Amino acid sequence: MTVMLLGSYHFYTKQNLFRVHEDVTTADRQRDVAEVVDCLASYQPTHVAVELLASDQEAVDAQYRQFLEGQWDLPPNERYQLGFRVAQRMRLPCVEAIDFKNEADSLSIGDVMDTAKATTPELYAWLMEMGQQRNQVMQDRIHHESMRAVLRWMNQPEELTGVLPFYLAMTQIRDANGRRVGLEWVATWQARNLTIYANLRERMKPDDRWLVIYGADHVAPLIQFLEDSREVDLVAVSDFLS
Repeated sequence: MTVMLLGSYHFYTKQNLFRVHEDVTTADRQRDVAEVVDCLASYQPTHVAVELLASDQEAVDAQYRQFLEGQWDLPPNERYQLGFRVAQRMRLPCVEAIDFKNEADSLSIGDVMDTAKATTPELYAWLMEMGQQRNQVMQDRIHHESMRAVLRWMNQPEELTGVLPFYLAMTQIRDANGRRVGLEWVATWQARNLTIYANLRERMKPDDRWLVIYGADHVAPLIQFLEDSREVDLVAVSDFLS
C-alpha cells in the first residue's frame, strides 16, 4: 500500500481562524490548477481521498457523477479543484471522503481563543502573532508564486511541522475556573486526525496507490500515524511537484 499526502492551503473557507484570500477561478489560477493536477496525476493514484465528511460519501458520489457528466461546476476549493480533477484524469469511479468533524461538539477554537484572551493575555498575544505571521507569509507567496511552487514549499517537512507548536501551546489555556479548555480542544483535534487515519486505513488494500489531499495542518500527524503503522509506503509529494 502506497500513500502520497498533499498538504494544501484552503482555496476557499469561512471556518479557519487564520485564512488566506485566493481566487482560483481566474484564468491564471485555473492554469495553475491544471499544472498541479498534471503533477499529481503523474503519481498514478488508484484512489483519491479528500477532506470531505465520510458520512457524506453518498452525496460526494452524486457530485462526482454530475461533474463527470458535465452537469456540475466545481466549487472553488482544493477538495474539488484538485481532488475531483485528479480522480477524473485517472478515470476513477469515485472520490473518497475520509473526514470527521468533532471540534465543534462542545467547544470551538474561537471559544478557546476568547478564553485565552481573557485569562492568559500574553499567551493569546503570542498565539495570534504566530498565526498571523504564518498566514502573512502564506498570503505573500500566493500573491507572487505559482500554485505548484506554493504547494511545494508548504510540503517541506519543516513547514508541515511548523504549526505544531501552536497546537501544543494551546494546551496551556485554562478558563477562569481552571478548566483546561485548550487541552480539551487540542484533544478533539488530534482525535479527528486519528479518525481520518482510521477512515483511510480501513479502505486501503494491497497494491493501492492513494493520493490524500488535506488541509496542511493535518498532514504532519497523518504522516506520523502512517509511518508508525509500519504498513504503508509513503511517497513524498515533493517528488512530483519539483
